[in-house]
Amino acid sequence: MSTAAVDSRSPAEAGYFGPPERARFGWLHRPATSARVGVVIVPPFGYEAVCAARSLRHLADDAARAGLIALRFDPDGTGDSAGDDLDPARLEHWLDSIDDACALVRRAGAERIVLAGVRLGALLAATCAARRDDIAGVVAIAAVPTGKALLREGSALQLALGLAPPPPGAEMREREVVGFAISDETWEAIGALDMKASTRAPAPRMLLIDRDDRPPNDAWAAHLRALPVEVTQLRLPGYVDMTLDPHRTVVPTAIIEATVAFARSFASGGDAPAPMEPVLRKSMSIRRGAADVREEAVWLDPHLFAIAARPAAAPTRAVILLNAGAVGRIGPNRLYVELCRRFADEGALAIRCDLSGIGDSLPREGENENVVYHGRAIDDVAAAVRWAQAAGAREIVVAGLCSGAYHALRAALAGLPIDTIVVINPLTFHYVPGAPLDVAAFRITADAARYRKSVTSGASWRKLLRGEVKLSRIATVLWHSVRGRVVNTAKNVLRALHVPLRDDLGSELDTLARRGVAIRFVFADEDPGRAMLHDEGGPVVERLAARGKLAIRTIGGADHTFTPRWTHAALLDAVRGAASREQADVALPPEKPSQRHVRALDGLRGIAILLVLLHGFDMIRDTNGASRAVDLLFDLGWVGVQLFF
Repeated sequence: MSTAAVDSRSPAEAGYFGPPERARFGWLHRPATSARVGVVIVPPFGYEAVCAARSLRHLADDAARAGLIALRFDPDGTGDSAGDDLDPARLEHWLDSIDDACALVRRAGAERIVLAGVRLGALLAATCAARRDDIAGVVAIAAVPTGKALLREGSALQLALGLAPPPPGAEMREREVVGFAISDETWEAIGALDMKASTRAPAPRMLLIDRDDRPPNDAWAAHLRALPVEVTQLRLPGYVDMTLDPHRTVVPTAIIEATVAFARSFASGGDAPAPMEPVLRKSMSIRRGAADVREEAVWLDPHLFAIAARPAAAPTRAVILLNAGAVGRIGPNRLYVELCRRFADEGALAIRCDLSGIGDSLPREGENENVVYHGRAIDDVAAAVRWAQAAGAREIVVAGLCSGAYHALRAALAGLPIDTIVVINPLTFHYVPGAPLDVAAFRITADAARYRKSVTSGASWRKLLRGEVKLSRIATVLWHSVRGRVVNTAKNVLRALHVPLRDDLGSELDTLARRGVAIRFVFADEDPGRAMLHDEGGPVVERLAARGKLAIRTIGGADHTFTPRWTHAALLDAVRGAASREQADVALPPEKPSQRHVRALDGLRGIAILLVLLHGFDMIRDTNGASRAVDLLFDLGWVGVQLFF
């Protein structure tokens, strides 16, 4: 039974296997006593693999606890393995990866092998098994038995995303499915796969676990039985929930239990002590141009797992990349892998790590897994910084997207020895545990921007007149937008008077600048974080930018996680430039004569400050029994904003 607690994980070994010049990365989960049955877990493709990673780790853990030798791995050109989406002969290399995985579990003591694949992984597992004669069983989870059908689903999903098209000159030749590329060669190779036309049985026994929200794979099951294959067919819940966005995934208990029970059924005789000799290499070498980059699997402390990319020469600078939400260390669209390898190629130590409880890292005591904003993130960053310093780095750069951006900022504010922070599309600057998401600052900012655009849209007005617009939401957004502007304006006033403030972004940015920390922001042009930075940071943002202490890069056409492939190059260049402390152009309004400080007006500004504060208190005061005069005084507080300026 899979549980949310991770301290019951089976012992697992991380490392590389397969040809040294083209190594694959994997995790080998070995039981204390083994049934001598190996389970090779073949992941789905692209974003599905990113989302399913947590559930596949639970599958491997549960398999090892049941006495099975389990291997989960990244096929060639995916995850932490060598290679790239656009390398030639993708399909053959993926199948070769499965062969290498089978050889590895045999070296670890398996006498019988079961392949368990999800979606494209199921199709690959069945295809690979049909080429061999030593596979005891195959588990096909949420399988689509033909490549053409799978590609049609991917194309439909890509269109449904409604991503911005590339500008002229930025068109991509390859196809893409949710941030991952598929070359024409690979597209054709996948499209040619058809397990319903296969004349060779993949294995003597197969378990088909169909989705409970789709029609079952009856035609494939009938074809398999005619080969003949002993087929068990189940419709179980869990696939949809296991492939939700990573921070929302739910481990599919029923699917895992059925898979483990099927694999365990191949055990014969009693369990015996399992051999524990290391069978994985701890590092691999990747050729990058004229130089080699070495990547190694490392534990930064007893909880934190990471991949460290090392340059050929001893590094003096380290770049630490933090998880984007609950996405594993490879980053959205595998962008962190390419970033790390580029940084290492340029002479830096590059570390892509899983924060505690995320990906392959263990939660710290008292914490649960898959929690994006938790109270030990600063401890995690501190451990990564110490590890980098011990490896010889004197300059430390910490970067992250979304929640990783937040943790990078918080770690620098906590006083860790960080020289540069690269903050990419943050959704909050002050996280409040348990706060409702519908009134979170990023949601209000994004909705307000959308409503402003809708004001000039005839279609939007027609929807309003037809009663198809939720007026209560508009009212909520308007209220919180006005309230936010008043609060931020009051903070700007108080900050100018050097009044200490809590949870004030402007003051925090000033603090970092005084410490000499280079502050670099990277935004998708319509991401709410950019507006939030200016709203909450106030005039401090422009002042620090003018002094070169803070820089902002904006990338047009991107979404929050830079899904469109044509935006990837711009993001990679922006992050590399930011990490090297390059300056970015920030549009600053020219100073007007009317903006100069006039000391004679300070008394009037003092009255304005009081009015602003009264207006802020008006939002939380109890109006029962208040006099009309007091009501009027509080209600007129908004005048203070205009009066001050």
